[in-house]
Amino acid sequence: MSQTRPTTRRRPAPAAVAGLASPRLGLALLVIATAQLMVLLDATIVNVALPHIQRALSFSGSGLEWVVNAYALTFGGLLLLAGRAGDLLGRRQVFIGGLLLFSAASLAGGFATSQAWLLTARAVQGAGAATIAAAALALIATTFPEGPPRNRAMGVYAAMSVARHRRAGRAGLWAGERGHHPGRSVALGRRQGRDLTGGIGGAARRVHGR
Repeated sequence: MSQTRPTTRRRPAPAAVAGLASPRLGLALLVIATAQLMVLLDATIVNVALPHIQRALSFSGSGLEWVVNAYALTFGGLLLLAGRAGDLLGRRQVFIGGLLLFSAASLAGGFATSQAWLLTARAVQGAGAATIAAAALALIATTFPEGPPRNRAMGVYAAMSVARHRRAGRAGLWAGERGHHPGRSVALGRRQGRDLTGGIGGAARRVHGR
C-alpha cells in the first residue's frame, strides 16, 4: 500500500512579513504625521496673514478674531463626535473624509471675497481638522504593531506639536522683520513645507529601519 505523506505549508518568516509591511507602514506614518502637522499648523499660521486679510476684506478688529476662533471652536467642539464617527464608520474612511473636507475648505478659503465666505470656510476647515485629528491617533494605535514600531510612530506623532510651534514662530518672526506681504507668506510656506515633508519622510523611513 502506498502511503501518502502529509503536506506541510511553509509559513513566511516573521522577518519577511515585517519587511513587506515596512514600506506600507512608513507611508502610512508619513500621511498621518503630515496631516496632523497640517491641522495643528493651520490653527496658528493664519496669524501671519491677518493684516492682509483685514485690509482685503475690511474686517474690524473684533471681526478679525473670528478668523482664528471659527477654526478653533469647530475643531474643539467636534473632536468627540468625530471620534465616535470613526468608531462607527471606520477610522480610515473618516480620516480620508476629513482630509478631503479640510482640503476643500482650504481651497474655498483661498478664493474668499467676503467676510462670511472666509469665516464659513474656516469653520468647515475646523470640522475637517477635528475629523483628521480624532482618527489619526487611533490609526497609529491600530496600524502599527505593539512595541518599538508603535513607540517610534507615537514619537513622530508627538513631535508634530513641537514642529508646529517652531515653524509658526519662525513664520511670525520672518514676516515681522520683513513686513507682511502675501507673496512672501506663500514663499515661506512652500519652503517650510518642503523642510517638514523631508523631515517627516526621514522619520517614517526610520520607523522600521532598525
